[in-house]
Amino acid sequence: MRSFINFSPAFILVILSSVASAADWPQYLGLKGDAVSSETINGDWKTQAPKILWKAKVGKGCGSWSIVGGKALVVGNDKGNDIVSCRAAGTGKLIWQHQYPEKLVANLYEGGPNTTPTVDGNRVYTLSKSGVLFCLNLGDGRPIWRRHLQDELGGKPGGWGFTASPVVDGDLVYVLPCSKDGAFYALEKKTGKVAWHTTNIQRSGYATPVLTNIDGKRAALVFYGRTVVAHDLTAKGKILFQHQWKTSYNVNASNPQYHDGKVFFASGYGMGYAVLDVTGASPKILHRDQDIRMIFQNSIRTGNTITGVFGDKRIDAELMRMDIATGKIHWRQKMPGTRASAALVGGTLVFLSETGELIAGKASDSGFEETGRIEVLSGKCWSPFAVSDGRLIARNNNGDAICLDVRP
Repeated sequence: MRSFINFSPAFILVILSSVASAADWPQYLGLKGDAVSSETINGDWKTQAPKILWKAKVGKGCGSWSIVGGKALVVGNDKGNDIVSCRAAGTGKLIWQHQYPEKLVANLYEGGPNTTPTVDGNRVYTLSKSGVLFCLNLGDGRPIWRRHLQDELGGKPGGWGFTASPVVDGDLVYVLPCSKDGAFYALEKKTGKVAWHTTNIQRSGYATPVLTNIDGKRAALVFYGRTVVAHDLTAKGKILFQHQWKTSYNVNASNPQYHDGKVFFASGYGMGYAVLDVTGASPKILHRDQDIRMIFQNSIRTGNTITGVFGDKRIDAELMRMDIATGKIHWRQKMPGTRASAALVGGTLVFLSETGELIAGKASDSGFEETGRIEVLSGKCWSPFAVSDGRLIARNNNGDAICLDVRP
């Protein structure tokens, strides 16, 4: 006997829409905030470089792009104003802009905002260096609500301002004011009202919270200025574990990684990396190397390995793959500059060096096979790129942006 199920056109449309959304890059480091995408791209550039689809000026800053439903969003600073711009991802045509007064604050770099817009449904969440948090309408850029992390929540930014991008999960948007009342805040995403906040007091760091599951609990890994902390999001941010990590100037800025009872994290200024065992009563360091460093570049976890470009201003960049449990380095090779952002798109690893070179290849535990290298931008490139629907969009600190066609 055969059974048949009839699906309505509306149901089919919902299914197709959910499949299409898998290609979106709606926040810092992509769909899950881990710089990993299931999308397939063409990373073989040895015979022909990707076509340039468009270029634009987006204002100074180190924030990355979000790409959702054919719209590309970024924040930059120009002439004393932060500008949130929304463009057509395929053509670069400006759809709308939202701007507000904000100082450039070019402290040892070009200055400008360091956060990435977070898109959730028809809303966009942005955060400035001074703590201005906007919820904007994705369609036209009009403000829905506004909060100020310093003036309203008593937040205390680090020396380079607020740099942790807003993170949306369920009905809440998470931010890090690091105030005297608490470090981690959950706001109602529709209204901006405080839903709850932690009571732990922390120095402000520069890393965006990483959402993960720890022992069956929804949790946020936060790299504060002097501590790495796991908050239980099902219990109003209760601390699951914490470990002190004091980096000069509180520059804890790279993304921590959780896997199988272990936490990897890294910083610069002589601190290097460490892996914690967090299965016991208190975290214990399993292994550490002070010469394997990350200042603010991101790492990628695949299975039980970490891959990324390690280095800081005094150590040249090296691409490495490391075993999380043992610290074994599977392989390492030189890269341009002292740091680079990274993403794993389908089976292709892509890196944007701080000198503006885009490098693609295939990686395994036995090595990295480069399949393409092109120079796409000049000047410093400190912000991660974004990939969606066959388009790779990158920017430099000065605000020059470029979109490449990387469709297979």
